[in-house]
Amino acid sequence: MEKKIKKEKIDRREFLKRLGAGAAVSAVALSGCRPKRNPASGDRSAQGEVPTDKMTYRTNPTTGDRVSLLGYGCMRWPTVADSSDEQIDQQMVNSLVDYAIAHGVNYFDTSPAYCKGRSERATGIALSRHPRDKYLIATKLSNFAPATWSREASLAMYRNSFKELQVDYLDYLLLHGIGMGGMEALKGRYLDNGMLDFLVAEREAGRVRNLGFSYHGDIEVFDYLLARHDEIKWDFVQIQLNYVDYRHASGMNFNAEYLYAELEKRDIPAIVMEPLLGGRLTTLTNYLNGRLKQRRPEESVASWAFRFAGSFPKVLTVLSGMTYMEHLQDNIRTFSPIDPCTEEELALLEDTAQ
Repeated sequence: MEKKIKKEKIDRREFLKRLGAGAAVSAVALSGCRPKRNPASGDRSAQGEVPTDKMTYRTNPTTGDRVSLLGYGCMRWPTVADSSDEQIDQQMVNSLVDYAIAHGVNYFDTSPAYCKGRSERATGIALSRHPRDKYLIATKLSNFAPATWSREASLAMYRNSFKELQVDYLDYLLLHGIGMGGMEALKGRYLDNGMLDFLVAEREAGRVRNLGFSYHGDIEVFDYLLARHDEIKWDFVQIQLNYVDYRHASGMNFNAEYLYAELEKRDIPAIVMEPLLGGRLTTLTNYLNGRLKQRRPEESVASWAFRFAGSFPKVLTVLSGMTYMEHLQDNIRTFSPIDPCTEEELALLEDTAQ
């Protein structure tokens, strides 16, 4: 472990070179929907026009997909007010999806586990109202529970995603939450039951256009799967990256400095999750908020975290779970187009992280 941590230490100028400055959890935690009420979210919104034609896009080198740098995370869809069982507000989901697509967002990320198992269906209903070439859908094989580790149960979950999303192919499919449970869970969920081999074959058949995995937890599992890249040819990998976890990760997370460098080394696109560190980067102290607002008074505190994540050239899209229209509008402003962090801004964010 110490070897892994030390391997990718770089000074600030090397960091900027990699970044291209000036150029463009547990299973329970992975299955939630939004809080019952709007959480205290700091300064999440800014004012001004919301552009419809200035979204930043990145090109997927494998398929040539033109992917919006702002991706829609469908883990926190709004729920019906006063709903005791947190029913998703489908009308509001439709409105959010319509607005996102109209303003250039085309990547939508969901899972069979999100919103108590309801996210895929709600997402499918909203997206199916649009032409299929207007959106890219990403979902996951979320077979966390040992009862779903069998090949039969995993296949049933995989096939149900097509039904819920109302599609006959998936643009992006992820092995979900790799690293949780270590190598034992990886073997049970994807290796011993032949599911990884099955998904590789599904990609060859065209039912999965891009195959990747999302990582939380044991770094041994991350390294193992990347060591098999020449064989499997991962199309993308989803990692947690923000200006705190970049060098100061804790708990289930691992320093994104290392994760990103390993992907960059293999020319694998990165998809970013948790750019706001679960919302914590919108609820800084008044002093830290003030320093950021002093530099960019017209922009939200959240925009700093999104600009940090989007500044990495190998990042294909940055996911945001936008429950509220004000957050969607603010994030569209940030990415339309993105203004990469300068050297001075990176230094400020690193000081903020510390």
